[in-house]
Amino acid sequence: MERVKAATTGSETAPIRSDEGPLSGVDHEVVYRFMDRYRGEHRVATMARVLGVSRSGYYAWKTRPLSSRARTDELLKKEIHRVHARHRGAYGAPRIHGELQRQGWRVSRKRVARLMRELGIHGLARRTRDGDRGPAGPG
Repeated sequence: MERVKAATTGSETAPIRSDEGPLSGVDHEVVYRFMDRYRGEHRVATMARVLGVSRSGYYAWKTRPLSSRARTDELLKKEIHRVHARHRGAYGAPRIHGELQRQGWRVSRKRVARLMRELGIHGLARRTRDGDRGPAGPG
């Protein structure tokens, strides 16, 4: 059963359920962060209605503690940044992944790569003998 507010002359219908709003396909986390950022300029209830999310959902998100994975990601980001800086920014995800494994972290290379992207860091490209033409061939 689809529930929609009754339309009055000159107004659009507004969604009542969060899965019917204009941002129904968008991650709620993004919407809630947006609402949190502009909370001083607009009422939470108004933003929730316009963005098609529930007001109670926003407040639940606001008070919810970080998940275990998010807390671990924060620790990993600090360690990745430390390893990257120690090697003067030369290490990329594969080498940092190996370094973390040697330190006892159980983490995948793809997770390291994702966290590096979030941090905005990357390894240095390997130099070749012939500049941009690739490695020198035999002869």
